Amino acid sequence: MSTTLFEPSKLAAASFGLGIGGLVGILVALLTGSTLGAGAQSSPLAPGAGVAFWVAALMAPAAIVTGVIAKMRAAQPGWWSTLAILLGALVLVVVLVTLVYILAITTKS
Repeated sequence: MSTTLFEPSKLAAASFGLGIGGLVGILVALLTGSTLGAGAQSSPLAPGAGVAFWVAALMAPAAIVTGVIAKMRAAQPGWWSTLAILLGALVLVVVLVTLVYILAITTKS
Protein backbone atom coordinates (compact mmCIF):
# COMPACT_ATOMS: atom_id res chain seq x y z
CA MET A 1 0.00 0.00 0.00
CA SER A 2 1.38 3.37 -1.00
CA THR A 3 1.30 6.33 1.37
CA THR A 4 2.61 8.93 -1.05
CA LEU A 5 -0.68 10.85 -1.32
CA PHE A 6 0.10 13.15 1.61
CA GLU A 7 3.91 13.07 1.30
CA PRO A 8 4.35 16.58 -0.18
CA SER A 9 2.78 18.26 2.88
CA LYS A 10 1.88 16.64 6.16
CA LEU A 11 0.49 19.99 7.32
CA ALA A 12 -1.96 19.94 4.42
CA ALA A 13 -2.95 16.42 5.43
CA ALA A 14 -3.53 17.62 8.99
CA SER A 15 -5.72 20.47 7.77
CA PHE A 16 -7.70 18.04 5.64
CA GLY A 17 -8.20 15.79 8.66
CA LEU A 18 -9.36 18.74 10.74
CA GLY A 19 -11.81 19.75 8.01
CA ILE A 20 -13.25 16.25 7.75
CA GLY A 21 -13.40 15.96 11.55
CA GLY A 22 -15.20 19.29 11.83
CA LEU A 23 -17.71 18.29 9.18
CA VAL A 24 -18.40 14.93 10.83
CA GLY A 25 -18.65 16.57 14.26
CA ILE A 26 -21.17 19.19 13.17
CA LEU A 27 -23.24 16.61 11.31
CA VAL A 28 -23.32 14.33 14.36
CA ALA A 29 -24.31 17.22 16.63
CA LEU A 30 -27.06 18.51 14.34
CA LEU A 31 -28.46 15.07 13.52
CA THR A 32 -28.48 14.06 17.18
CA GLY A 33 -30.14 17.33 18.16
CA SER A 34 -32.81 17.05 15.49
CA THR A 35 -33.50 13.42 16.42
CA LEU A 36 -33.83 14.22 20.12
CA GLY A 37 -35.99 17.29 19.55
CA ALA A 38 -37.78 18.62 22.60
CA GLY A 39 -36.68 15.70 24.78
CA ALA A 40 -33.01 16.63 24.51
CA GLN A 41 -32.74 17.82 28.10
CA SER A 42 -33.50 14.39 29.53
CA SER A 43 -31.50 12.38 26.99
CA PRO A 44 -28.09 10.93 27.82
CA LEU A 45 -27.00 11.73 24.23
CA ALA A 46 -27.39 15.50 24.66
CA PRO A 47 -24.02 16.17 26.37
CA GLY A 48 -22.19 14.21 23.66
CA ALA A 49 -23.96 16.18 20.94
CA GLY A 50 -22.98 19.41 22.68
CA VAL A 51 -19.36 18.34 22.92
CA ALA A 52 -19.38 17.32 19.24
CA PHE A 53 -20.76 20.74 18.31
CA TRP A 54 -18.09 22.66 20.20
CA VAL A 55 -15.27 20.41 19.02
CA ALA A 56 -16.43 20.96 15.43
CA ALA A 57 -16.60 24.69 16.14
CA LEU A 58 -12.95 24.59 17.18
CA MET A 59 -11.84 22.32 14.33
CA ALA A 60 -13.22 24.63 11.64
CA PRO A 61 -10.87 27.59 12.26
CA ALA A 62 -8.00 25.16 12.88
CA ALA A 63 -8.61 23.59 9.45
CA ILE A 64 -8.68 27.00 7.80
CA VAL A 65 -5.52 28.23 9.52
CA THR A 66 -3.49 25.06 8.92
CA GLY A 67 -4.69 24.94 5.31
CA VAL A 68 -3.56 28.51 4.69
CA ILE A 69 -0.22 27.87 6.41
CA ALA A 70 0.27 24.75 4.29
CA LYS A 71 -0.44 26.79 1.16
CA MET A 72 2.12 29.40 2.19
CA ARG A 73 4.84 26.95 3.29
CA ALA A 74 4.78 24.12 0.79
CA ALA A 75 5.51 24.42 -2.90
CA GLN A 76 2.68 22.03 -3.79
CA PRO A 77 0.49 21.23 -0.79
CA GLY A 78 -2.08 19.46 -2.96
CA TRP A 79 -5.79 19.65 -3.45
CA TRP A 80 -6.55 18.46 0.10
CA SER A 81 -5.32 21.77 1.50
CA THR A 82 -7.80 23.71 -0.63
CA LEU A 83 -10.56 21.26 0.25
CA ALA A 84 -9.70 21.61 3.95
CA ILE A 85 -10.04 25.39 3.75
CA LEU A 86 -13.42 25.03 2.05
CA LEU A 87 -14.62 22.40 4.55
CA GLY A 88 -13.49 24.56 7.46
CA ALA A 89 -15.31 27.56 6.03
CA LEU A 90 -18.47 25.50 5.49
CA VAL A 91 -18.41 24.17 9.06
CA LEU A 92 -17.73 27.65 10.42
CA VAL A 93 -20.73 29.06 8.54
CA VAL A 94 -22.96 26.24 9.83
CA VAL A 95 -21.74 26.84 13.40
CA LEU A 96 -22.36 30.58 13.16
CA VAL A 97 -25.83 30.13 11.63
CA THR A 98 -26.68 27.61 14.35
CA LEU A 99 -25.53 29.98 17.09
CA VAL A 100 -27.57 32.84 15.61
CA TYR A 101 -30.59 30.53 15.38
CA ILE A 102 -30.15 29.48 19.03
CA LEU A 103 -29.82 33.12 20.07
CA ALA A 104 -32.99 34.01 18.15
CA ILE A 105 -34.94 31.18 19.79
CA THR A 106 -33.80 31.91 23.33
CA THR A 107 -34.38 35.68 23.28
CA LYS A 108 -38.03 36.60 23.61
CA SER A 109 -39.07 40.07 22.52
